[in-house]
Amino acid sequence: MTLLIFWDSITNTIINIAYCEGSSRAPSALYKFCEDNLFKIIDPEVITEIYADSEYTGEKQLIYLIVRSETDITMCLKQNPKIKKWREETVKKGEWEEYGEKYRIASQDVILAETGKPFRFIVKQNIETAETRCFGSTHVDYSPRKILDFYHIRWPVETGIKDLVKNYFLNNPPGTSPEKVETHYYCVMLARLTIDYFLSVLCEPTWQSPQDWSCTLSTIRTTIFSNQNCELTVNDSGDLQLTYLDGDPLGIKANLAKLLEKRKEIGLNKVSWWGNRAVEIRIKNQYDFK
Repeated sequence: MTLLIFWDSITNTIINIAYCEGSSRAPSALYKFCEDNLFKIIDPEVITEIYADSEYTGEKQLIYLIVRSETDITMCLKQNPKIKKWREETVKKGEWEEYGEKYRIASQDVILAETGKPFRFIVKQNIETAETRCFGSTHVDYSPRKILDFYHIRWPVETGIKDLVKNYFLNNPPGTSPEKVETHYYCVMLARLTIDYFLSVLCEPTWQSPQDWSCTLSTIRTTIFSNQNCELTVNDSGDLQLTYLDGDPLGIKANLAKLLEKRKEIGLNKVSWWGNRAVEIRIKNQYDFK
């Protein structure tokens, strides 16, 4: 089976996720997913750029994305015979420039036959091992260095998928039927979007990295729940009261308490399967004997 994910790299948020039957990563899966799960919910006119990994980056897929989205495409290219030919031509010219301490890069511009569009082809080589990766972009107005620097926008996708596997059990659907797998994937998407919403509402600065990447669920779970001494009671209003007993040195729990109180005031802090009870947070420091 094949899992396809569309990801907004700017907000680090899942746009859509779907299961495709079949063991091979066929190009038809990409076309179907784009038509059924992307372009039906997002107008191609609002898509400014597409960054793609090497799983679906044959020339036909590149042409499809260029024509269908009418936007700029930057890709890590699978080294099929045509890409290998371009790679050998680029390497043979030997016009290298340094790219960081470990790599060097070389490039050439080619014309895509089916569209007549210029395409900037880049070879990135590890200086020590001579291992190469190939990239391409319709941004022929960008330098090779700028194209690779901008391609780094994809890295949160890689860490995001690892987060989905580790914290949301993306790779463990409860069954093998298409219906169960699809339901599992959409539940994972809903859970991830719920956490994204929670982060956006709480606006906790300590959960934001210097690169403006939000923290993962494991960080949130550890901060709020792991190694915490707590008491759970029912208060006079009939709501659940969670009392943290070890203080709040980072101020996160106090911010969370304020958030829940505000939501209670507008009637949004009730949980139906808890008998329509709200949740309140109180903070004590049992080790403060002053």
